[in-house]
Amino acid sequence: MDINLTDKNTSIEFYEHRYSDGYMEEWPEKKKQRVLEILKNLPLPETGDALDFGCGNGIFTDVIKQALPQWNVYGTDISLVAIDNAREKFPNCIFFVSSDEKFASKKFDFLFTHHVLEHVYNLFEVWEQMQGFSQEKSRILHILPCGNEGSFEHQLASLVKNDANSERENCYFFEEPGHLRRLNTEQFTSIATKYNFKLVIDYYANQYYGALDWIMDEAVKYILELGNPPLQAKDNLSKIKLKFIIAKLLVLYIIRYPALILETARENRRKSLKHFCRFILLMILYPFSWVVNSNFEKKVAEEWKNRKRDKNGSEMYLFFEKK
Repeated sequence: MDINLTDKNTSIEFYEHRYSDGYMEEWPEKKKQRVLEILKNLPLPETGDALDFGCGNGIFTDVIKQALPQWNVYGTDISLVAIDNAREKFPNCIFFVSSDEKFASKKFDFLFTHHVLEHVYNLFEVWEQMQGFSQEKSRILHILPCGNEGSFEHQLASLVKNDANSERENCYFFEEPGHLRRLNTEQFTSIATKYNFKLVIDYYANQYYGALDWIMDEAVKYILELGNPPLQAKDNLSKIKLKFIIAKLLVLYIIRYPALILETARENRRKSLKHFCRFILLMILYPFSWVVNSNFEKKVAEEWKNRKRDKNGSEMYLFFEKK
């Protein structure tokens, strides 16, 4: 990517354009329910002021409001387009652009970030901003990519040669261009400690099945792009392993999602014999697909339920309290 996202003004312009094009308009319901579950079980008081820092279109600001109905819930972002979208969608929350001086001295009891800190132009400057919004005994929940070893994604990334791009610190080759860093638990906790925050709870997701799930949610094009990384495989064995993983993902994707393809086929089934035959084939495959998909979704849910304390996930949920 040619643009420099470590520059604040460039970053603002980049995300204004993205949100104007429909960036992050929605998140999967199962992800929102997971975050809702976590929020409801955090050791938080009955009332207070909460801030969704880097709220984007306000999807998770609304989730916070659902989890903490007695709280005043705010959202802030560098993008005016995103804030306008959030205000329109979720009038029960208060939204403001991060540069709005009216909120500069506002303090919050609870701060929340969801896949924000891997995007920010300067991590330490942003921590200073969050520190400025924090009450004396505030809490923070950060949800972000995890660089701990042992996850499926870490193993996948280890098949290619190291990326020499210093502006994308430890990012995996398949990450979206807006990601500038991927920290592990120790690195992130060390930074939080400098701002007087102590790690209290840590959860991890996407050790294996969760990772397969989100990758397949990105559809066939994304899966195929995994097989053509911008970096070369480390060796011939790694190249073979990478191609095997891609083949496995494609097969599982095709088996799991005939119902989605079926909707398109149903619309076109009378237009040609080809479309009609495709529709009939998908109808035949649907029962088997349903069984496979149900079993897979069960494994994803069980992985989160039983392994969320295992640190070898590719997504981390870190809850801090101010010392």
